[in-house]
Amino acid sequence: MQNNDPVISIIIPVWNGERRIVQTLEAIKAQTVKRDHFEVIVIDNGSTDDTANAVRSFDFVTLLSEPIPSSYRSRNRGLAVARGKYVLFTDGDCVPAANWIEQAFAVLERRPDAGVYAGDIVLFREEGARPVATCYEELTAFNQLYNTKHGYCVTANWLCRRDDLRAIGGFDANLLSGGDAECSRRMVKAGHKIIYVPEMIVGHPTRATLTELIRKRRRIVGGRWHIDGFRDIGTFKALWRLALEATGQARWMVKTDVSIWNKIGILWITGTLMLAAQGEVLRLSAGRSPYRS
Repeated sequence: MQNNDPVISIIIPVWNGERRIVQTLEAIKAQTVKRDHFEVIVIDNGSTDDTANAVRSFDFVTLLSEPIPSSYRSRNRGLAVARGKYVLFTDGDCVPAANWIEQAFAVLERRPDAGVYAGDIVLFREEGARPVATCYEELTAFNQLYNTKHGYCVTANWLCRRDDLRAIGGFDANLLSGGDAECSRRMVKAGHKIIYVPEMIVGHPTRATLTELIRKRRRIVGGRWHIDGFRDIGTFKALWRLALEATGQARWMVKTDVSIWNKIGILWITGTLMLAAQGEVLRLSAGRSPYRS
């Protein structure tokens, strides 16, 4: 690493996110650490809107292009050119707290023994969001504390040494979903400990509608088709597993501390998403490509 290289390289893939990537980059622009301590690399993953021009309006950002669909392929593209000793990942719809990078430096000094640092992801509701959909998302999404206890984390808020990630081959570029869990588990297998860092915070908007939740579920099933072996266990077993998981989730939802009307709505969403997931398994079983949302 050259003396003038930044310590941290922030890597952000984005696809058709012209509105939200501006919020992300404005939040990074307002960070509490000096700009020369970090660099920002945004990878446009084949956007068809005005995302690229939105990113170009920020003069401190390096914009790259990756035309082949896959946020993980895009992250590898950024990883290949990153100059920092550490890489810090987030998504193009996240809004980092003002001290996000400051807290990253703090945990590196406090816990240099760790290999992957999983920051907290705080969900927020945007204007116009449907209450039941957001309630479901708030109960089920982005629990980094749970993730780290089970040996993985997600790239919405992930810090690690650049060379450690390069050494295991980076992310699986063929995946459209689940590549962060798969990669972090390989990091653990290589001997790198994952720790949860609640002080290192990014905000993430909740999925505001049932349609957005269905898109997310279809994409996740596409990842599981490869990573969890759905493709190998057979269509019937995959359908049955999804039904069992939905049943277990519904039982847990009933016990949560939300209103009775929200519980009814959440149970309806759970059943709808199970059917959408099973439909995606049938589609993939017919030889179709995984869905990108």
